[in-house]
Formats: sequence, C-alpha cells, structure tokens
Amino acid sequence: MSVCAVATCSNYHRKTKGKGVIYHVFPVCPNRNKIWISKCKRQDHINVKYARICSDHLRPSDYMDDMKNRLLGLNQKKILKLDAVPSVNLPLQDNVEDILSRSERKRNRSILQEAKIR
Repeated sequence: MSVCAVATCSNYHRKTKGKGVIYHVFPVCPNRNKIWISKCKRQDHINVKYARICSDHLRPSDYMDDMKNRLLGLNQKKILKLDAVPSVNLPLQDNVEDILSRSERKRNRSILQEAKIR
C-alpha cells in the first residue's frame, strides 16, 4: 500500500483511490534523492526503496506532456519530469535544528530570568 512520505500528509492509496492522486517513487539520483528526503521534513528514517510522495506535493508544471497518448487519443498519463522536486503543501520550512536551537535559547532565557529574580 502506498503512503505519502511527507510528514504532514495523510494521503494513502485507499483514501485517495479514484481521486487522481499518483504516488511517485523517490529519484535514483543521489542528489535529487536527498532533496526529496529533505522536503519530507520527517524526523524518522525514510526507506527510499519503498517510500512514495503523492502528487499533491507537485505542481502541474512538474509533469511532461504525454504527447504519444494524446496523439493516439488514449488516456494521458502523468509523467514526472526528471528534475521535478516536491514544492507544494509541504511542512513548514523550519529545520529541526532551528526548532531545537530556539527551544534551547528559550530555556536559557528562562534560566537567566530565574537567576535575576533570586
């Protein structure tokens, strides 16, 4: 069963069946693969061999024209461009490290304030 790897996405195959949502495999290219993983904003490990990202996170411009099927009058397939990167409906762009450092600063401030009060 396909489940979207994006942290804030609740899409899975059964839920989206018949709604035109497509689940794309992660790219083979190591550099693009890292970009896709970073876009997911997951804190746990992503097994890219089985992970998928749903089409809700890609723009219409990320797909190629299926000219062959269009000319033959067949149903057109959504073919992902080689350089496509998920860029829609993604989690906030905050980095996990940024969130941790913010909480660390907040904790330090509260410790300093307590010290001033005493």
